[in-house]
Amino acid sequence: MSNFQFQINRSNGVAYIDFNRPEEGNALTRSMMFELARVLRVEGSDPNNRLVVLEARGDFFCKGRDGKGESRAGMTPYEIRLNMMGAVLDVYKALADVAVPVIAKVHAQAVGFGAAVAVACDITLASDAAVFSFPEIEHDIPPTMAMCAALGKIPAKALSFLIYSAEEVDASQVVSLGIASKVFQHQSFDGECQKFIDKLSQKPRLVLETIKRYQDKASHLTPDMASEYAGTLLALVRS
Repeated sequence: MSNFQFQINRSNGVAYIDFNRPEEGNALTRSMMFELARVLRVEGSDPNNRLVVLEARGDFFCKGRDGKGESRAGMTPYEIRLNMMGAVLDVYKALADVAVPVIAKVHAQAVGFGAAVAVACDITLASDAAVFSFPEIEHDIPPTMAMCAALGKIPAKALSFLIYSAEEVDASQVVSLGIASKVFQHQSFDGECQKFIDKLSQKPRLVLETIKRYQDKASHLTPDMASEYAGTLLALVRS
C-alpha cells in the first residue's frame, strides 16, 4: 500500500480533495484509487460536509491510471478483477454512493480514467482550457469501465463516437455532449467555480441529499412511479 495521501481541505461545509500529484499529471495507481474511494466515502458521510469537490493542479486534471510497477503475474482472473479492475470501479461506485453532490473542477486535460471520473461526478465544471479524451482504443483496450461511468451522463450516440474515435473534445463541445455541466473562462475559472460552490454549500444537507437521491433512483422508475417517489420525498423533507 502506498504512503501517498490526497490533500484534503475542509471549509464552510465543503470537502476539497486534491489529487496531489501534479508532477505525475495527477495519474493514480490502483492503490491510490482504492484510497480515493475510501476518502470519498469518509468525506461524504461526514454530516458537516454538504459538498465534496475533486480538484487538481498542474497540466492535467488527471491523465488517467499510473500503471508503473504493476504486474498481474500469478493472479487468477478473479484476483485481477478484484484488485485491478476493482480499483477503478470502486471509485465510480464511491462517487455514486456519496450522499451529497460531488463536483469536479476540471481545469486542464482529463484523460481516460480522469475523464471518466470527471463525467461520473454529479456536477462537472470545466475551464475553457480543459480537454477530455478516452484514448483506450488506441491501445487496443475496450474501455468498458470508463463507459460504465458515463452511462446515463453522455447520450449513447455521443458516447459511442467518443469511445470509438478516441478524439479529444475541447470545451466548446463538452456541455452539449453531456461531459460537463458548465464552462468558465480559464482566467476566471477558480473564482467562478468558488462562487458556485459557495452558493450551493449554503443549502441544507438534507435538501442536497434528497436531490441527488431522487435523480439517481427516479431514472430507473416508470413515469408514474417517478412521480409518486417525487411527491413522497418532498413530503418527507417538508414535514
